Amino acid sequence: MVGVSEFDARPPTRAVLPAAVAAVVALVPTLGSSTGLAAGAAGALLVVGGGLQGNRRFVSVGAAALAVGVILGAATGIDPGYALVGGVGAVVAYDAAEHAVGLGVDVGRDGRVTQSVVVHVFSTAALSLVVAAVALVVYTLGPSSLPLTALLTLLFGGTLLAYVLRD
Repeated sequence: MVGVSEFDARPPTRAVLPAAVAAVVALVPTLGSSTGLAAGAAGALLVVGGGLQGNRRFVSVGAAALAVGVILGAATGIDPGYALVGGVGAVVAYDAAEHAVGLGVDVGRDGRVTQSVVVHVFSTAALSLVVAAVALVVYTLGPSSLPLTALLTLLFGGTLLAYVLRD
């Protein structure tokens, strides 16, 4: 008689890997700020740890800390392109970890999820990059008094709006 194993609702490890990569990318703009790096690194650990354990609260708090790290890093006067790369990384890290948690609930730790993860992460990254490109164009061609934090706010707001409208 073949035994049936108990369902494990933790996310598949391969579903969390893109969140980890994106969290590392989000740390790029924080390298110029020790406070930004500390907040970003703590956020990256929470996003990945929450993703691996299936804890949405850790993922959300970690994503917020990662975003704060990006903003603090951007406030050091780095090139806006680096700040936008960090912002895209933070958005993708959050969304990929949230998707991984959902996959854990839906198909479990042993589910086949590669195609779902690849499609989801690439669509989120593409959407975020388009929003970042528009934000950079607005920043470059718009009024010269536009601060970098407004650029990052535009990135996060545009990506959030697109995400909400997508569901």
